[in-house]
Amino acid sequence: MKKLAIFGGKKAVQSDPANIFTWPIITKEIEYAVLEVLRRGAMSGTDVTRKFEQEYAAWHKMKFALGHNNGTAALHSAMFGLGIGKGDEIICPAITYWASCLPVFSLGGTVIFADINPETLCIDPNDIKRRITKRTKAIIVVHYCGMPADMDSIMDIAGKHNRSSLGWL
Repeated sequence: MKKLAIFGGKKAVQSDPANIFTWPIITKEIEYAVLEVLRRGAMSGTDVTRKFEQEYAAWHKMKFALGHNNGTAALHSAMFGLGIGKGDEIICPAITYWASCLPVFSLGGTVIFADINPETLCIDPNDIKRRITKRTKAIIVVHYCGMPADMDSIMDIAGKHNRSSLGWL
């Protein structure tokens, strides 16, 4: 049996912890791909994005994948795909980044804020039950500060009410 690092064994993470959150992460492969696009003058083309979408879909054994420029745009597309619009309500945690809610408004829907669990800071499934109505079309789940939301309970609630559940990680 190997010794834990705390007891003199080898550290599992050898890199400098100060650099663990350095972003963006640029590898030689990424650098080469970007330079290739720049050198052929294809910055406004869609071929690279289409290739990425195809490879990503294949990796996940899915028929389609859709690339976005950021997470807000991805949420907006997901809500659009669900047909979110005027008269629809989307339940969202009371503590979240604005991007979780803004796409709802741009599509004409209404955000209903649910309380959070004070221990996890994630949406409280019990408050979802109190706020869900016949107009509820989706539940936005935010895994806040790296703390996972209670997805089993949330999916159970969504299933009982035949609602979609949008997850934002």
